[in-house]
Order: sequence, then C-alpha cells, then structure tokens
Amino acid sequence: MRSFNKPKANLCFTILVNTAFLFLFIGGCASPPATTGPGIPDEMQLQHYDMVKSAIEAKSRPDALAALALLQADVSRWRTNSAVIMKAFVDQAAITDAVDEEDWAMANQLFQELTSSYRNP
Repeated sequence: MRSFNKPKANLCFTILVNTAFLFLFIGGCASPPATTGPGIPDEMQLQHYDMVKSAIEAKSRPDALAALALLQADVSRWRTNSAVIMKAFVDQAAITDAVDEEDWAMANQLFQELTSSYRNP
C-alpha cells in the first residue's frame, strides 16, 4: 500500500531546510557600511586625509605613498556612481605621480584640490 504522507513530509522538510538556509544567508551577510563618499568621509577617511597631508608636509615619500594607498582603498568603498569614483582615482594618481617625482609643491596643490573636491570641511 502506498503512503500519501511521504511526499507531503518531503515537501515540508524541503521547505523547512530552504527557509533555514535563507535565514542563515540573510543573517550571515554583513551590513553595508555607513554611507561614505565624496563630501561624506567617515572617521577612517578623515584619518587618511590627515596622514596624506602630514606626509606631504614632511616631504616623506614612503609615508605619502602609503597614505595615498589607504585613501585609494577608501575611494573604492564609496557608494556613488562609477564616474565620480574614476575621477577620484585619476586625481589621486596625479598626486601619486607628484610624490614619486618628489615635487612637493605640486603634490600639496593637488592634494588641496582633492580635499576641496571630495571632502566638506
């Protein structure tokens, strides 16, 4: 004799397992970071801006390059359109080039422009 409860039990089990996986997936996803982007720097970005500024003022090429790399990582976390992000990368690349050439006046000027473009005081 065929049991009609087996397919129903299998269906309930499948639904239960899928629901559990769904809750695990949703619960395991990291929350998005606080909104960051041009004009809305978080504390970490502000620290990186200060590190770049200090390194340029101290004319320290290794420190400036390290701080610029951190600032570039911050830009990659921005939640804005890709055109703004690409422009920020280009602006940072210009500063990096000036630092590489140890043209501190140009690096400072470009950094000031970067700061006024992407950070509200």
